[in-house]
Amino acid sequence: MAAPPPAPPPTLKPEIGADGLARDSPVIAYTEKVILEEQLQLKKYIQENYSKIREVEKELENLTFEMKLTAGPKKAALEHLRKKIEMSTEKIRLAKVKEEQAKKAWEAAAQIVKDEENAKQKLCDDLNHLVQESAATQYTRLEELKKRLESLNPSRASVDVSGVNTIQHATTASVPQLPMPQNSATPTGPLNNGTEPASIGQQQRPAESEKKRRPSNTRGRGGVMILPKERLSSGSGWTGAGFDVGSGT
Repeated sequence: MAAPPPAPPPTLKPEIGADGLARDSPVIAYTEKVILEEQLQLKKYIQENYSKIREVEKELENLTFEMKLTAGPKKAALEHLRKKIEMSTEKIRLAKVKEEQAKKAWEAAAQIVKDEENAKQKLCDDLNHLVQESAATQYTRLEELKKRLESLNPSRASVDVSGVNTIQHATTASVPQLPMPQNSATPTGPLNNGTEPASIGQQQRPAESEKKRRPSNTRGRGGVMILPKERLSSGSGWTGAGFDVGSGT
């Protein structure tokens, strides 16, 4: 047989009033009171938060209205800035292209200047080489002419002078010395004495004239006739600047 259910605690038993109706339990009354207070607090909190929410909604509406008002100008401003940025980018690109072209032109000009300087240096070297060759050639020719002059003038003059001296001695030696007569009182003595100096003078005069002619001819062949030839040859080929016009150097 089952055990009977436990009896409820006395605090939970409903109180029966005079009218025979059960009265409310004080616990239930307290709980209802607490719930009512909590509801009041929640309503108050909701009202406060609702006012804040309304303020936030109002601010949001204002921001939306401002965005609607400023959206067009801002969009135009943004589009204008975008176009300016694109134009600046294009200008930068063109400037870079011009910079590359200027750089290439500068490099080409620098190469041309370098080539011209090299050509100029080569021409200067060729000119110096030609001048040196011409100067060396002219110096060699001058030395040869000098040697020829030295070989012609002094040696020929000395040879001619020595030849003249030998001829003079030979003519003076070849003049016959007439013997003096022993008899100085004969009438032929003065005649012979008078003719001998004349014959000796006549024989000495050709020797002296020959002596005078020979040095003059020597000077004419060695000094007078060679110098004009040397001047003529130097005038035809020598220009005074190291170039031989006649030989083409």
